[in-house]
Amino acid sequence: MKCRYCYQTEPSEYSCDIKIYCKAAEIPSKRRYSTNCTVASKTMCLGNRTFGKVLLCNWTSGHRWSTTALLSLTLGGFGVDRFYLGYWKEGLAKLFSFGGLGVWTLVDFILILTQYVGPSDGSLYIF
Repeated sequence: MKCRYCYQTEPSEYSCDIKIYCKAAEIPSKRRYSTNCTVASKTMCLGNRTFGKVLLCNWTSGHRWSTTALLSLTLGGFGVDRFYLGYWKEGLAKLFSFGGLGVWTLVDFILILTQYVGPSDGSLYIF
């Protein structure tokens, strides 16, 4: 048994109030939110059993990775994949340049497969 404060316990020993939708004006991979966590009653620790913690956002706006990859493969030359993800300016440019004569379409397909390009709001894909 370890002697420690409640905020030092292992993540498996406490539960936090998870926010399903969190949005901040920061880089998508750095979005964080403050929440309250409570230590399980069977865990012994010092101090308050409820403590504040900053967690990374893990939210989605409903865009499926498989749908995006399929749209990129089949209709990518018309910019449909970019429109689907919310990048309407890039979608228009891709549409009027015929997918960059195929080059932009191929590059976008690879970027979507590697998940380098995601939804414009910074959310995560659904798998």
